[in-house]
Amino acid sequence: MRLTQFIVTFPFMVMFYLCMTYEESFSAEPKYIEPEVKEARFDKSTVNLLKVDRDKLASSVAAYVANSGKDGTNGSDLDTARRLLGFALHLSPRNRDAVIANFQFKKGLPRKKIQPEYSPVTLAEVLQSRAKFLIKNGGDLNVSLAGYMLFVAVQVDSTNETAIYELEMYRKDIGPVNWSSLVGEGPKDKGSE
Repeated sequence: MRLTQFIVTFPFMVMFYLCMTYEESFSAEPKYIEPEVKEARFDKSTVNLLKVDRDKLASSVAAYVANSGKDGTNGSDLDTARRLLGFALHLSPRNRDAVIANFQFKKGLPRKKIQPEYSPVTLAEVLQSRAKFLIKNGGDLNVSLAGYMLFVAVQVDSTNETAIYELEMYRKDIGPVNWSSLVGEGPKDKGSE
């Protein structure tokens, strides 16, 4: 009797132990994955944006992410936060707001509201107009940055029809925005979808 009871309960005890030991891997709660920023791609003199402008844009994007993120966000929101913070860190790798927001997302800490340089509507307009300027100037790095800026502009203000149009024309003429090359592979990186 004891042997059969042991045989029946042993697999359940093992499964319980494994579940407790590997709780993170079985967790259904989405986790923030830090963007891979080894070398800031757009923090260079060859980009036709002043360092001051790159820093202001990085601060405003980080403020948008920190202020719009909610506790218990879903996987899609965390993926968007990862992309936008990765973009901000590539613009200005030492930007205080971007570094702090990235750390807080990574550790799952509550985020303090950041006073943005631009409102979301103004930020989208600034990103869209600077993207147009960069495309006119040409150069691989400028055109690449323009694509990311248009994507971020649409994320920040999805009612900005000019930014939506410019992003769709960018995709048609140049190609999709490749986020995995900017922030690394995510759990379900789908390019520019």
